[in-house]
Amino acid sequence: MRTIATDTSRTVLSLVGALAMTGLLFADPLSAQDRQDPFEGVSIGAQAGWEKRDIDEQIPVAPADIRLTDDTDAAIFGGFVGYDRQFDTMVVGIEAGVAVNGGTLQTDVAGAGTIEVDSRWAADLSLRAGFTPVENVLLYGRGGYALNRNRTRAFEAGQSQPVASGSATDDGWLYGGGVEIALPRGLSIRAEYRRTEFDGSLASDQVLGGVALRF
Repeated sequence: MRTIATDTSRTVLSLVGALAMTGLLFADPLSAQDRQDPFEGVSIGAQAGWEKRDIDEQIPVAPADIRLTDDTDAAIFGGFVGYDRQFDTMVVGIEAGVAVNGGTLQTDVAGAGTIEVDSRWAADLSLRAGFTPVENVLLYGRGGYALNRNRTRAFEAGQSQPVASGSATDDGWLYGGGVEIALPRGLSIRAEYRRTEFDGSLASDQVLGGVALRF
């Protein structure tokens, strides 16, 4: 797995904060009413769902390589902020998000112990585009860039304290799609599937549900 300089992750997290502040500074309570273009404007929301993570990687350790392979399911939750433009039935936008998940990948090392990879947090920046088959329903696809902070620990057999540990930030590309339904007063709900493939062999599949307020 590839380690990314900390200033890269700070840049993405700073962008999430900047977009959130933009939404709060320029939000007009009157604009949260029903509107002709229900998917246009700044949106702030929360989402949660299910995630499956998997890894299959060869780790060079003398005298023989260790194959780190496992998959796990875990809950995931986080928040997002975005901006969309609606052109009649077409919608395009940009969105940034952060998430926390607790999935742990684990591999037994014959005669030695175990290696665990814990996911600490994730962040992403993506574009989405879609169309409205009916006025208040948006079908869309998504693609973008993602970061994932992991902690790796090695345990000797029968021991609960790690003998070695380290952290790394992986990056990769995400893609997926979903449906969003506009409700009165600027609210909307959505359901989405997304796949993220990080450098190396770490991957994530997510099914998410979310709610947003658009200004």
